[in-house]
Amino acid sequence: MSSPDLQWMILRNYSCFLLKNQGTTFTKEPLNLTGRHAFKYSGLVNKKAIGITADPTGKGVVLTTKKTKYANKPSKVNSKMTLASDSRRTVQTVKNLCGKNFYRRDLQDAAARRASAILRSQRATTGVQKKRTRRKRN
Repeated sequence: MSSPDLQWMILRNYSCFLLKNQGTTFTKEPLNLTGRHAFKYSGLVNKKAIGITADPTGKGVVLTTKKTKYANKPSKVNSKMTLASDSRRTVQTVKNLCGKNFYRRDLQDAAARRASAILRSQRATTGVQKKRTRRKRN
């Protein structure tokens, strides 16, 4: 296994996940929280990475972490945990994993934002109210 810096130098310009458009570079990596193509957020090269995706059932999020113990075994490297309780507990669990457990404290804010955005998109929407006009009726 080579160092993350060497892996980044190789993958930086050539990756199947890259999206280049009008001077900005994004990525579609599964363990990238922000979608920005940067060493800090890359789930491929960092030993510890966090990914948050929507649960297929439509309720809750799936939290994926990379286990450093299985670095040479790709089938066992990812650990998935479904968080389907209420939104406050889900976001707090994500923050605790990143911050208090010292997994990736620098990604704590990005992970909480992504989890809350997914949970917000899963909420049932209310109907749009009609705008009332203040004109005189005859």
